[in-house]
Amino acid sequence: MRNRLTTLFTMPRRWTAVVALLAFGAMWPASASAAQQETLWDTLKAGGPMLFLTLLLSVITVGLLLECAFRLRVPKAAPKPIVDQLQKAVTDGNYQEAWRVCDKNPCFLTNVLKPAIQRVGRGKETVREILGDHALKEAMGWRARCSYLSMIGVIAPMFGLMGTVVGMIHAFAALAGGGIIADPTKLAGAISEALVNTAAGLFVAVPGFMGFYFFRNKTQEIIVAVEDVINILLEDVPYEQLQGIKIGPQLEAELSGAAPAAASGDATAAPAAASEMPKAAPAEGVVMVPCPNCNAQIPQGIPTCPNCKSTLEWA
Repeated sequence: MRNRLTTLFTMPRRWTAVVALLAFGAMWPASASAAQQETLWDTLKAGGPMLFLTLLLSVITVGLLLECAFRLRVPKAAPKPIVDQLQKAVTDGNYQEAWRVCDKNPCFLTNVLKPAIQRVGRGKETVREILGDHALKEAMGWRARCSYLSMIGVIAPMFGLMGTVVGMIHAFAALAGGGIIADPTKLAGAISEALVNTAAGLFVAVPGFMGFYFFRNKTQEIIVAVEDVINILLEDVPYEQLQGIKIGPQLEAELSGAAPAAASGDATAAPAAASEMPKAAPAEGVVMVPCPNCNAQIPQGIPTCPNCKSTLEWA
């Protein structure tokens, strides 16, 4: 696996070398003849205006190849530090902390795992359905870039064919006008325009198709690797004991709302401050109990603590 990742990581450097060689070739003579030195730029100009559309497509192809080479890697989909944090949180039974890790570190793994952890209190079957749905959604997003390479592999030959047709039109126009008798270079230039466009379309299409099939297979390997990590993280979750547990943004809001009361001063400052607050006399028959969050005396059964504003659940 390490060798594969090393090969994939070094691909952008290879493509950079290819682009540099092409740029250098534009300045280097294409012919060793001293009488007529034709550079790559001269060849490109012979391709006519349609060739520049193919060149624009080639720039997009190189950009997509570089992006896929950097992005489609296992460390990008499931970073090891994130996996270690999730493993520790799940092992400790702190599923809210695992949800926080997923919420703060979006990637392929966390985008799939976050909604599953949020619904862990609904049972194993629900979690499996959520994992399947979100894994499919993320996989489609990762495959989208590869599909663009396939589209370029189809469009590039069409651009080349269009330039070929334009070049042949110019060639027959030269024949019809009798220009070949006075200047045979007109016919040769038109045929050159047609052939250069054909070659350019193929030069763009072949790398596009090769990149598409390579990165499509690489994406499938990444999806399998992420699924293995998720299975390892969730294999020992006691779903039966977690029935009805609340995990996610609602619990996070409740905890953050109670945090300011507990964060002021030392650990005993919040209860002391709460006891010093003026209290209204309880109505007749109302049972007063301490709040489980701030320890202030509150009427039993109220939905929200008037002191720390936390939502309460009564058995």
